[in-house]
Amino acid sequence: MIDIHPRRPITNHREMGESAGAPRSPEQPFRTPTRTPRLLLCGADTGSDGVDGAWWPWTDNLTAELHDLVSALVPRLGPVARIGFDWNAVSVSQRHIDRADGIEIVGPGLGQAPDTMQLFGADASHLTLLVIPAHTPPDEAYDRMRRASGDASSDLSGE
Repeated sequence: MIDIHPRRPITNHREMGESAGAPRSPEQPFRTPTRTPRLLLCGADTGSDGVDGAWWPWTDNLTAELHDLVSALVPRLGPVARIGFDWNAVSVSQRHIDRADGIEIVGPGLGQAPDTMQLFGADASHLTLLVIPAHTPPDEAYDRMRRASGDASSDLSGE
């Protein structure tokens, strides 16, 4: 039987250069995300426990997922200028954000909790996200995301 469904070739987008995807713009958001980020935000004027929402990355390599996260946050935050986080060894060793992306990657700010990421917009806007470890069981991660986003229907008592 003939296979009528062509298979997509595996490609290395970096080697394809500027011909991959939509025309490159120096502005954010970046090209279409490669994987939808697991992200839940509070309402624009609310926050919970000093955070504006939660991000549950797919892997331990957070820097590899930053373009997708930034693209998802641009409508709320505007262009992202700086990201502060206590980067893990995997993220530091595997991939860095390219300077051409216009995002400064820094360590945590003074008093910043180790499980939070601070994102600063070019227009002085700011978001703080709770970062849930990638290996967290789904039910627990979802519950933590709901609490961080201020979902009133979540059980905050832990019972």
